[in-house]
Parts: sequence; structure tokens; C-alpha cells
Amino acid sequence: MFSPVTCVFITWCFLVILRLEAHIFSCYFESNSTCGIENGSPVDPQPPPINFTIRSPQTVTYQDLGPFSGHSFFYWSRPDDFPHAEEFNGRVHTPKFNQTDGEKMCVQFMYYIKSTGTDNGTWLDVSTGGCYAASLFFIEQDDSNGWQTITVPLHEGNCSISLYFTVNQRTPVRVALALDDIVVDWCDTFMKTTTVHTLGNSSQLAFNTPLLIIVLILIFLK
Repeated sequence: MFSPVTCVFITWCFLVILRLEAHIFSCYFESNSTCGIENGSPVDPQPPPINFTIRSPQTVTYQDLGPFSGHSFFYWSRPDDFPHAEEFNGRVHTPKFNQTDGEKMCVQFMYYIKSTGTDNGTWLDVSTGGCYAASLFFIEQDDSNGWQTITVPLHEGNCSISLYFTVNQRTPVRVALALDDIVVDWCDTFMKTTTVHTLGNSSQLAFNTPLLIIVLILIFLK
């Protein structure tokens, strides 16, 4: 039998784990689920000309562009003869979630970019919409050299917002872009989590310190 002190400590550790795992918003695009993420924008009646869809390395449009690893991810591609290259060609938004003052909130996501261009013409913009609009992350490149993980802070506020992911390639070249493992949570949650990437899977394997503590306690109490 565990002592009362041990029981209290184990309960506290489980509560910490629940807070770490119950993210404010998360989507890993498994089981063909977009977690409520939709193409387009609710405030723009003009839909994007090319939609994101859930794909895997075996079902991407251009096998030579990838991604070459991962289970399921949100995928966008464009041929080299698309007639409106100068306009933005893809956009998705998350469901609204509540942002609160106090602890800093962050969004973490994985992205993949590969095109046949040579002038860093593919761009990805991550921004917010709702009670405030702001760009959180922007990059232009032809090749991300595989999956990249980005963690960026949200702006302070106490309101309801959505995240927008907008993509385009400004020149007429073939391009593929993918998103995966989109998570919104307190910034210190990402600091407390160790992420291990494997070559065969774009998903993340997270080891939480409190869980390791519980395992060690149970071993020593046997």
C-alpha cells in the first residue's frame, strides 16, 4: 500500500500530465481528421483556388517532391502551369479557441516545403484572425530540407482567435507543401516537453518529466 504522502504526490503528477497533454488546440491529421480545420477564410467569400487535403507519402500528387516521411499530414500542391501564380493559392484556418492573459501562449507546428523553383518563391504565412490580426511566422524558400518544427508565441490578449496558414509560390513552378502536428498551448508546456523526431514519421514522441518520476516511484516502491 502507498502512504498518504505518496498518493498525494502521484495524484499531483497525474494532474500535471493532464495539463501537458490536454492541449488548447491540437491536430495530428490522423484517422483522416482535420480537427475542424477548414480551407478558406470565414470572413472572405472567395475560396482559395487550391485546397489542402489529408495525404500520406504514398498518396501525394508529386512523388519526387515529397514529403517522403510521415503518416498523415495536411498537403497542398500546385502544378507549374497554374494560371494565377501571383495570387495566394491556398489558405486554411483553425476553429476559434480562447486566448487568455497571464501565461504566454504559443503555437507549435511542423512544415515541409519542396518546389522545382530556384528563387525561394514559395512562401508560408501563419497569422491570427478574430479579435486581433497579426502575422506570427513568415518564410520564403524552395526547399525546407525535410520536416521543420517551429514554435512561435501568440500576441497577448484575452479573446477568441483562429490561426490562418496561407501558402503560395509566386513563379510558375511545381510545388508541394505540408503541415503537421499543429498544437496551441502554454509556451512553458513546450519547454517541458522533449521532442524526438524519427526519419520514418513526422509525428512527435514526447517524454514528460512527471511521467518518468511516477515510473521511478512505482519501481522503488515495489
